[in-house]
Amino acid sequence: MADNKVRTKMRKNRLTIDDKYMGPEPVFQPGETKDNERRENLWSKAAHWYNYFYKAKDYVPTVLQFAEDLFGYDKDQLKTLKKLQDWELTGKLGKAAKIHYRGFEYNEKELANYAEDFKVLYEKALVTVEEIKEKSATKVVVTIQQRQKAKILDTIMVEWDEVVEGWLNGKYKQEFDAYKLFKQYGLKGTTLNMFKNTVNLEYQPIKDAYDKTCDQAVEAFAHISKANQKKMLTTMETIFEDLDKLKTATKAARIPRVKKPKTSDVQIKNLKYKVEDIDVKIMSINPVMIPGKEVLFVYNTKTRKLTEYVTESTKGFEVSGTTIKNISDKSRVTTLRKPDDILPLILSKTIKQIDKQVWDTLTTKVSVPNGRINADCILLRVL
Repeated sequence: MADNKVRTKMRKNRLTIDDKYMGPEPVFQPGETKDNERRENLWSKAAHWYNYFYKAKDYVPTVLQFAEDLFGYDKDQLKTLKKLQDWELTGKLGKAAKIHYRGFEYNEKELANYAEDFKVLYEKALVTVEEIKEKSATKVVVTIQQRQKAKILDTIMVEWDEVVEGWLNGKYKQEFDAYKLFKQYGLKGTTLNMFKNTVNLEYQPIKDAYDKTCDQAVEAFAHISKANQKKMLTTMETIFEDLDKLKTATKAARIPRVKKPKTSDVQIKNLKYKVEDIDVKIMSINPVMIPGKEVLFVYNTKTRKLTEYVTESTKGFEVSGTTIKNISDKSRVTTLRKPDDILPLILSKTIKQIDKQVWDTLTTKVSVPNGRINADCILLRVL
């Protein structure tokens, strides 16, 4: 059993060929890039990483966020930018936006250049919007309902008209397998209710005549015997049953839509945390490193509380607003009496060493944290 656990852990930590030669996704710590002599090399290396792993559409949410956060584009302007093709919108700005949200700090000149790039793109997008409006004005739009109705008119309605015509000619022993015909013609969705409503137009007056609940209906179908009216009703009731079975079968076969996880930079957009504490002499890591990780250490400089967040989710941590999601009951928080002695151990030791040298030695009460991060919290470390 122990061998299996070790083997599973080794497989989990095994690197892919891409990870081995390209390395992990680049992350820059505060102050690392601003005055670095290797600044251009750091940017180029990060751009190369994204160029290898990302496609044009993967950059779109980040570029739009970049436009909103740094250059003040509002919702209407962002909507206009979305009209561009993915490659048009992200060509120059995709990697720049991603690298910014991974901690790279741009100078004023670089930001001015990106602002100009956005201006050019926005003007191009305005032209695209006008072209779309012109095409929409001349193009005849066929709704989904209209297409569905045309489809049933060309398929199952032809079969149904033959049944109705047979009744007019005195043929009351006709068979109509709605389930089989719907499958044969590939009909689904709103066509079920469309066809049911059509059949119901025939069903209701005959039902009224059979039950004698409407004098006009009784008079209209007086030429058809009670037994034949019953046969007509049975045919249509069987159709209704088949349609209900089709609805149930369609619902059972429907594949649930899997929600696409948000990118790290989008998740941490509204996260409030403390970048640096001069008194304690510690700095936060870049928060984009949190999503997907399994262990996170946080220190609240105001309350002196140390928190170790742990997740057992296969997705790792997720961030929503100011909250860390997917934390397990193994997470713990306590108050530090001597933070100057404990925090260096958190920053440098392994998990097992932290357990023995920190948690096992503390005498303060340990409880389960709620996952909230605020402006007094230093993001110490992720594993």
